[in-house]
This record gives sequence, C-alpha cells and structure tokens, in this order.
Amino acid sequence: MLSKKIKVKDIEKFLSENPDFFLKKPQILDGLEFPSLKKNNNFGNKVVSFKDWLINNLRFEKKGLIENAKHNYLTQKKIHQVVISLIKKNNLKEFFNYLNIELPKIFHLEVINIVCTNREFSSKYNLIFIEEKDIDKNYRLNNHFIMDAVDDRTILYKNIKKKICSNAIFSLNIKSLDFLPLLIFASVDKHFVSNRAYDLILFLSKIVQFKLEKLYK
Repeated sequence: MLSKKIKVKDIEKFLSENPDFFLKKPQILDGLEFPSLKKNNNFGNKVVSFKDWLINNLRFEKKGLIENAKHNYLTQKKIHQVVISLIKKNNLKEFFNYLNIELPKIFHLEVINIVCTNREFSSKYNLIFIEEKDIDKNYRLNNHFIMDAVDDRTILYKNIKKKICSNAIFSLNIKSLDFLPLLIFASVDKHFVSNRAYDLILFLSKIVQFKLEKLYK
C-alpha cells in the first residue's frame, strides 16, 4: 500500500480545525520540540521540550509582571512624598515653583506644568500659555484624563527644545478660575504610551487640582 505524504499545510489545517487535539492527546506533547524564546521575545535556533518551553514563557511573563509591579511601587512611593510636599505649600508661588521646577526632576520628565489660557497668570507663575481657541475640544471636559503618544500637530510643546514623545493630560476642574487650565506631564520617551501607573498619576492630578483650588480662593 502506498502511503500518502503528509504536508505541513495538512497538519496546520488539522490543528486549526481541532484546537482541542492536545487536550485529548496530551502525551504527544512530551515527544515534540519547541523553539526557545529569547529575551526580546524572538524565537531562537535552539529547540526545547514542551515543559521547558512552557517554563520559559511563564518566566518571561512573570518578569514583565514583576517589573511592572516594581515600577508602580516606586512611582507610588514618590507620589506619596510629593503629595505631602504639595499640601504643605502655602501660596501659589511656592506651589507652582514646586510643580514645574521640582517635580520634573523627581519623576525624570521633561515637563510637568499647567497649560493656561490667561496670559498674565501664566507669565506671573511661569506656566504654559496657549490661546483658548487653540485648546483641543477634548481637553475642555472636566476631569478628563488621557495618557498617549503626542500628536506632532499639537502646539502644547512648541516652546520646548526637546521633542516630546508622550504625555499625560488632565483637564482641571476649578470653578474659581476664569480660564481653562490643563495639567500636563510630558516625556521625551514613550513613558505614557502604556497605561503604566495610570491610577497613580490620575490620583496625583486630582491632588494638584484640590490644592490649586484651595490656594486660588
């Protein structure tokens, strides 16, 4: 009897049509070989057993979770210290100096500041002035918070020498102000492209809003 040669496509088709095959026949996995995974998530030339392949994948996944947890812990620690310092500020001059001079150093960011549509107020406290007509309509929503890559068309950073790649923006809701303020965190890298520490930065933004409202009354 002539045996029909099985093609790779036939195997792929069979497995795609029977996704539970290895659940029914798990013993087959012991005899299979899998490509090893390198640190950059690319497949290497080395082949390993299913058990080692599974362990390696779990190890890389665990490492990512640990790094994320570590980042959040360190950020949380910094934010708690910053909140204490912010609450102790007794006037707008102290508050804004700490916000736009000290905080960028603490968080290793290019910019942390208030975007303001009042020219006189922004000049007095070294804030970022922008005409109200140039403020994106999305930023007019109260307590609107976004973390994302920076649109090349934005004019928020037109006077910043370095190229800003990502930012976090919080639309401050302060009724006593007669102008629109935005709190911005800007980075030269992709710091804000992921949602890493999203809740922590939002929490800090609300503390800034609370303290600014108290000082401006």
